[in-house]
Amino acid sequence: MGGIGMGERQTFYQILGVPENAKPEEIRASYLAKARKLHPDNFRGAPKRDQARSEELMRELNQAWSTLSNKQKRSKYDLKIASQKSGNSSYASSNRTSYQEWTPEPTPKKTTPRYATKEEMELTWFAKLVKPLPLALILAAVVAVAVIASIGIDNNDGANKTIPVERPTDPVLGCMNRGTGSQGIRVQCVNGEFDATIYRIVSAGEECPNSLEAVYAGNGEMFCVFYEDKPS
Repeated sequence: MGGIGMGERQTFYQILGVPENAKPEEIRASYLAKARKLHPDNFRGAPKRDQARSEELMRELNQAWSTLSNKQKRSKYDLKIASQKSGNSSYASSNRTSYQEWTPEPTPKKTTPRYATKEEMELTWFAKLVKPLPLALILAAVVAVAVIASIGIDNNDGANKTIPVERPTDPVLGCMNRGTGSQGIRVQCVNGEFDATIYRIVSAGEECPNSLEAVYAGNGEMFCVFYEDKPS
């Protein structure tokens, strides 16, 4: 921007945003504030049009400061303004227009790319794998897995059960029938009319051999018995 602002162009005072009778310290303070805002370093990474606009306004600001900060240059500049005021009535209207603040477009924020987690990648891989398969085939596979798992659970339950498979060689101490509840009742071993054969009698809390089952006999004792046919 060269010379005096005329018509729609702004004066150096308007560029700095100060009145024509501003004191030197006012001019300096306004210049520093605007220079900090318009300095090109503030627009690194901004759109090119914003960078070019900031450089243009910074040049105008420096030219206004160079003139108004110098006492002799300012005096000559004021005389030119005064002479142009008397010869150009439109100056009065332009002089009422203050230096317009320019606001650049906001610089887009840089976003850090998000990478998929291992779990998400595995899930995506599985989805791509099963996508071409017919729905009926997928359902059949799910049912098959459920059946196999169920069989495995049943086998485990059976493995945890202790079922006597071999008759003990210990001497027979008597026979027993189940009474009310879980207590065993000692009976005579007659005509097979009994539930189990008693091979040992132990104190409550003791364990019976693996081939025998413990049945409470009362009085703090347990029958260690062998069932010919285990009752249901």
